[in-house]
Amino acid sequence: MSAVEDYLAELRLLLRVRGSVRRRLLVECRDHLEESAAAVGPTEAVRRFGDAAEIAASLDAEVATRRAQRATLASAVGVIAVGGSTLVVLNSTTAATTGSIGWAVTFFAAAQVAVVSLVLAVVQAGALRGRPASAGEVSLLCARNGCALLAAAVTLFAAAGAVPGHGAAVLILGGPILAALAATSVLRARSVMRGYRRPGDRPVRSPLADLGALTHLSLPEVGPGRLLVPTALFAAAAAFARDRAEHSAVPAALTTAGVEIVLVVLGMALLGPALGLRARWHHL
Repeated sequence: MSAVEDYLAELRLLLRVRGSVRRRLLVECRDHLEESAAAVGPTEAVRRFGDAAEIAASLDAEVATRRAQRATLASAVGVIAVGGSTLVVLNSTTAATTGSIGWAVTFFAAAQVAVVSLVLAVVQAGALRGRPASAGEVSLLCARNGCALLAAAVTLFAAAGAVPGHGAAVLILGGPILAALAATSVLRARSVMRGYRRPGDRPVRSPLADLGALTHLSLPEVGPGRLLVPTALFAAAAAFARDRAEHSAVPAALTTAGVEIVLVVLGMALLGPALGLRARWHHL
């Protein structure tokens, strides 16, 4: 075989992307190499094209980034759809139906995790526009999308457990079906870069850094510890205001605010590494 064919055979083995995208990339590489070989010879064309492993990694990164960004859009649709299914469940109950405090805490905690995870994913996906992501960045974006979808499903489950009703099956199942399709797209994006990941290479990404890259604004770099305090206080104030707006007594509203602070701190402790908000304890 010629140097071009040898190179393409090696590139074919190294590429992790599959299907029609893989075939299109190989055809484009062949066309470029053959055109270059006609001008400077096969050996020089291969040398100028670059190392096969580096080219494969670059092509896989481009595909994975696009897939992860599309998966983020699909996840947003899935989370919103599951939220709609949850509203159907809640609105299908009778006025006398009440749920346990455990279901209620699970419902509110999972709903907040879903929203926060989705916002982090959307902002990161926007910040990655125009450049291929690293294996760690793709892994983190997929983890944020997966966490949002899982938390949305837990929210629906908690709502059904707390206040079971008799809503339309099509409306209730529509959300989970769309979420399952979104999860499939997340797994497709993650699978492309799985072979390039090294243990512990998932980055810690500040949401302010992603927001700055997305909006082209110069935002301060704030560590997870400093970001946790204002976040917890804001969440507590919002919970207190919500309860007071619903005519709850001040002690009850303060209790809700305290629970909100605990949930935020636990969320950072348990989910912070998975969402890229802090390093794991043994890396600190």
